[in-house]
Amino acid sequence: MQPLHLLLVEDNALDAELTLAQLERADYAVEAQVVYNEADFVAQIEARRFDVILADFVMPSFSGIEALTIASERAPDTPFIFVSGLLGEEHAVEMLKRGATDYVLKQRLQRLPAVVRRALRESTERQQRIAVERVLRETETHFRLLIDALKDYAVITLDPEGRIRTWNAASERILGYPAQDVVGQSASVFLSPEDRDAGAFEDELATARREGSASDDRWLWRKDGHSFFASGVTTAIRAENHELIGFSKIIRDATEAHMAADALRLAKEQAETANRAKDHFLAVLSHELRTPLTPILAAVRLLEMKHQMPEGAHPTLDLIRRNVELEARLIDDLLDLTSIARGKLSLNFTTVALDTLMSSALDMSVSDLRVKGLTLDTRFEAGASLVLGDGARLQQIVWNLMKNAVKFTPADGRIEVRTWNPDASTIAVSVTDSGIGISAEALPRIFSAFEQADDSITRAFGGLGLGLAIASTLAQKHGGTLTAQSEGRDKGARFTLTLPLVKAQLESESSPRATVQPGDIVRALGVLLVEDNEYTSSAMAEVLEVLGHKVSVATTVADALALAQGESFDLLVSDIGLPDGSGLDIARAWQGLQPGKPSVAITGYGMDEDIRRCHDAGFNDHLTKPVNFARLEALIHALAQKPADE
Repeated sequence: MQPLHLLLVEDNALDAELTLAQLERADYAVEAQVVYNEADFVAQIEARRFDVILADFVMPSFSGIEALTIASERAPDTPFIFVSGLLGEEHAVEMLKRGATDYVLKQRLQRLPAVVRRALRESTERQQRIAVERVLRETETHFRLLIDALKDYAVITLDPEGRIRTWNAASERILGYPAQDVVGQSASVFLSPEDRDAGAFEDELATARREGSASDDRWLWRKDGHSFFASGVTTAIRAENHELIGFSKIIRDATEAHMAADALRLAKEQAETANRAKDHFLAVLSHELRTPLTPILAAVRLLEMKHQMPEGAHPTLDLIRRNVELEARLIDDLLDLTSIARGKLSLNFTTVALDTLMSSALDMSVSDLRVKGLTLDTRFEAGASLVLGDGARLQQIVWNLMKNAVKFTPADGRIEVRTWNPDASTIAVSVTDSGIGISAEALPRIFSAFEQADDSITRAFGGLGLGLAIASTLAQKHGGTLTAQSEGRDKGARFTLTLPLVKAQLESESSPRATVQPGDIVRALGVLLVEDNEYTSSAMAEVLEVLGHKVSVATTVADALALAQGESFDLLVSDIGLPDGSGLDIARAWQGLQPGKPSVAITGYGMDEDIRRCHDAGFNDHLTKPVNFARLEALIHALAQKPADE
C-alpha cells in the first residue's frame, strides 16, 4: 500500500497518538508530520505535498481556522479535515463553507479512516476530471487553430438571423473586410444590390434551415468594390435538442475556374494539388484529433481499475468511451474513403472463417445494443464459412451493418443476424432490423458516399453517411455484393452481404486455429513507452503500471535509444511522430539493441501507407489512436504468458 503522507496540526501529544493509531488500525501506512504553530505549519506546506491535512479546531497559539485559511491559499487541492472534540455543528457548517473537506469529533474517532478514504477518493477524481477537461479545452483550441489556418476558405459563423459572429483570417483576405467591420452585420452585405433586393440571402438561410445546408454559388463584392465569383455552402447548426443556434458559411474564390478559357486544365492541376493537400490535411487532422482522445480513454480505464465507482457512474463512463470511439470511427471512415478514392486501399487476403469473425463483430456491438434495449437474434445456418479475404476489413463490413441497424432502430426494437449458404460456392450474411426503413426513392443511392436516406435522417441521427459506402466498396473488393431491401419508411430494412467461398480442399489446411484463452500473467514486463504528449504518456504509463508492469517513458528518439542501450526491456510501445525524429527510426534500431523483443507502434496517423511503413520498419503490430486499451492489454497479456527467454 502507498504510504499516507499526513500533516497533523495538534498540540496534544496523546490526541495525536490516538489519531495516528486509528489510521494505522485501518491499514494505513502513515508518514506523519505533527505541528502546532503557524511557522511550522507554513514550512511543512511549502516544503512538500501532503495527501491530507488533519487539524484540531482549538489550540492555544494557533487555531484550526487559521490553518484552514493558510491551506486554502497555499495547498487548495489538499483535503483538509477537522479532528476536534469542541467543534459544534454550527462551527462545523461554517468551516465547510470556508473550504474544509469534512470533520470528525474526537469522541467518534473511529469514523476517521472512512472520512480520510472518501476525501482522498474525491480529491483523486477531481484531479482526473480537471485533467480530462484540460484535454478537451486543448482539443477545442486545436480545432480553432485548424480553422484559422485554412488559407483558401473563408469560414464564417452566423447567428440564427444571419448576422456574422466569427470571421477567420482567410475571410479577411478573400472579402477584404477586417473582423471589426463586419461582426454583427448581416452576411448579405457581400451580395450585389440585385441579389439583396431579390431576397437571395434570406432564401439561402431558409433552405439551410429546412434542408440542413444550401449551396451558394454567386458573384460577391469585396470591400474594395471588386467582385469575384464565390463557391460557397451554408449549413444549419443545431443543438442536441435540434434548436437552431446559427449557421456556418464557407466561401471559396472560384473566379478563375468560372471565367478562364483554360479552366479545365487549371482545375485539374489544382485538384491534384488540393488532393495531396487534403491527404496531408486529413493525416495531420487525424493525428491532432486522435492524440487527445487516448488520455480520455486511459482516464476512463483507470477509473474502472483503480476506484470503486458508484453504480450510477458506469453508464457515464460507457457514454464517454462510446463517444470517443465514435469520434475515432468517423476519422477512420474519412481516411478509408480517401484511400478508396485514390485506389490505394490495401487488403491482406488470407483464408478467414466468417462464422468466427461474425462472433467478434457482434461482440463489438453488445454495449450499444444494451444501451438501447435492443434484442439480437442470431441464426448461424451456414455449413461452409471459409472465405478468402482481409479479416479486419470483413469484420468492418459486418460491424458497419450492425452499427447502422442499431443507429436506426428505436429503443426496444429487434435486430436479426443470419448466415446461410445460398449455393455450394457462396455464403450470405444478412442484418435485418425493425427500424425506420428506407423509402423507395432513397434505395438506389443508399451506398453513395455522404448520402443518407434524406436530410431529416441526417438531422435526427447525425453521421457522415460513409459507413455503407465503405462497406459496399469493401464487399466488391472481396468479389462479393452488398444489397439493401426495405418495404418503405418505418418498416425496417435488411442488408445482405454475399461472398464467394474458398475451394473445399482448402478448408482443412486453412482453418484457423482456436483462439488461445490467456491465463494468469506469468511475469511483469519491462515496457519502454515512447510518447512525447505528456497527457498520453502519463495516462498510458499509469494504466500499464496498474496492470503490474514496469514502465520507462521516453519523449524523444534520443532518449528512447539511450534507454534501450542501457537496460533490457520486454516490449517497445512507441509513437511515430516525435520532436527529434520518427518512431520508425527507433523500430529499426530496436532489433539490434533488443534482439527478438516485440514492438508496437501507436500513432494518430492511421492510413494504410502509415501502417505499411510501421511494419516495414520492424514493428510487430500497429495501434491507431485513440488507443484501444482492450487490444493493447490483450497484446501485453499474451506476451506475459511467454517465459522471459522465449
